[in-house]
Amino acid sequence: MSTLRERNLRRLRQSIAGEPSDAHAVFNFYTFPFFRSMTGVNLDDYFHNPAVTLECQIQALEMLDGIGNPVPDMGAVAEASGLGAEVRFDDNGFISVHPNPKVAAAESTSDLSWLEPGDPYGDNYMGQALKTLEYMVSHCPEGYRVNPHPIMGPFTVGASVRGISQFSMDALLDPDLTRMILDVVIETNIRFMKAQEKILGSLHHILVADDLSAFLSEAMYRDIILPGYLKMFEQFPETQRWLHNDSTARHVAPAIADSGMVAWQYLPEIEPMDALELTGGKISLLGGLNPLDLQRWSEEETYQRCTDVLASFNGNNKCVLAAGGSVNQVPIANLKAMFKAADEYTLT
Repeated sequence: MSTLRERNLRRLRQSIAGEPSDAHAVFNFYTFPFFRSMTGVNLDDYFHNPAVTLECQIQALEMLDGIGNPVPDMGAVAEASGLGAEVRFDDNGFISVHPNPKVAAAESTSDLSWLEPGDPYGDNYMGQALKTLEYMVSHCPEGYRVNPHPIMGPFTVGASVRGISQFSMDALLDPDLTRMILDVVIETNIRFMKAQEKILGSLHHILVADDLSAFLSEAMYRDIILPGYLKMFEQFPETQRWLHNDSTARHVAPAIADSGMVAWQYLPEIEPMDALELTGGKISLLGGLNPLDLQRWSEEETYQRCTDVLASFNGNNKCVLAAGGSVNQVPIANLKAMFKAADEYTLT
């Protein structure tokens, strides 16, 4: 009999392919706060010592019956750090990115004539991600597969480098400046993906994290975001695109369905059937649960609530059970209850 890991992976693939399945899949987005909460890892070591990164991730995944894969994890800073954005660490070691002062001060496109795409092999967190990826590929335990580092969406990177409020205003008031920055960011994304592809041999799929793009209207999303995705993936026609956008994105859901993404991790406030209607069944939907609820529920309550959500999918396996965000601070017992509920809720 296949393991739970194998069954869940098969069901996830069937959902993406639009094929019938015997049960719903589960998807969780594991990032550094989760691994820290599970293992107590020192985050300075986690970000800068690939051996520590791999060891702590495997330790946490083993607690979850091996459901998941190791991944380089520099938080949300990789591409922005290659464009001169400032990387900071708080007292707990959490990593964050802050605008490049020269980009933030620009008043016109002429002020940014010097801005060039970031070097993924440079002294930045794209470079660190590649070092971690190389180590993981060479030392990954049998039974696991290393996933590529997530790509931050172009608008989210542009906002990180320019400043969120300013870049959002630029989109309305200075589209030329917006597109200039986005062009540089997209080329940075492409270079980062190519560097990862070289190490992995191929990019089967990649997760695009682009929460800040939901600040735009649907019309602007179609005008700015969708062409950016198209350009970013032109050189990766065989790569599946998965979207993480768990911000208030209901208004752009129809556009997301037309984005070329095969899966969308959406915000908890959207009911699964609403998400399915908004996207026209074009895309697999990862959600249905609020991570804050998962933190406070008991194991038994988690199982029952997950079963209720699975029932709300109405047998459509384009719906995947997931938290609408990261599962930081969610007890291992509750995460295992998610997998158990999905595995036992059979589809006929």
